[in-house]
Amino acid sequence: MDRIFRTWELMGQSLSVLRSDAALLWLPICSAIACISVSVVMMSGAMLEFLPQLKAVQAAGAQHPQMTQGMWAFTFLFYIVNYFIVIFFNVALVSIASDRLGGGQATLNDGLQVAWQRKWKIVQWAILAATVGIVLRAIEDRSQWIGKLVAGVIGIAWNLATYLIVPVLAAEDLGPADAFTRSAELFTKTWGEELVGGFSFGLIFVLLGLPAIIFPIYGARLGHSQEILGLVLAIVYWLMLATINSAAQGVFMAALYRYATTQQAPPGFSGDDLREAWQPRET
Repeated sequence: MDRIFRTWELMGQSLSVLRSDAALLWLPICSAIACISVSVVMMSGAMLEFLPQLKAVQAAGAQHPQMTQGMWAFTFLFYIVNYFIVIFFNVALVSIASDRLGGGQATLNDGLQVAWQRKWKIVQWAILAATVGIVLRAIEDRSQWIGKLVAGVIGIAWNLATYLIVPVLAAEDLGPADAFTRSAELFTKTWGEELVGGFSFGLIFVLLGLPAIIFPIYGARLGHSQEILGLVLAIVYWLMLATINSAAQGVFMAALYRYATTQQAPPGFSGDDLREAWQPRET
């Protein structure tokens, strides 16, 4: 329960900052539209290229066809493109939020200009992140439960070490290796190396999203057309929550970065809440 209460406090503080500049919501919207558009195009091409191969393998009697080198190469490229899009817009969002937390008046255009200036560094980081993602996925696909467990542990460590990578890229314009080192250094220096838990915006938004299930259920009782309307309303509600969640997390990352680098809470945030965002393991 402490985790939920702590997350609720941090989310409320992030949303209060976000309300002062609701235009930030356009960045996760643009990110989602770009990711979906690129994914549809790439997956359509992949289906045309690889579907005949999969059918041939299945016709030969293989129940669990293995990925070919071409499929791995496509997956790698798919990761890179989507990582780039997400990180690009996140860098823009965090750049604006950090400037606003420091008393500035950065606009959407200012944030996008910062992200554009960092584009090659973002590409390099996207390649590194995609490489790690592919390696972890390969370990999970080709290993027994021990390998999956190891991949899971490595994945958690990677996520923590890179949690501040976006604000580092936005503020310090470092290459991928230096940005990784800087993010891990700030994180461990501020919150320690061994953690037992932390906040979870995702958990709160999942809880907030549960009531929308009522829409299609209630609509089904009224008739088929109302069931479809209820499902549409639920999807719209979930998309709105996802957008707010993404923007709030961007504001929160900017606040965490400023706290980690200055040891002072930015306006709108509590120093105690930021300090306890992750709980160190007691020795």
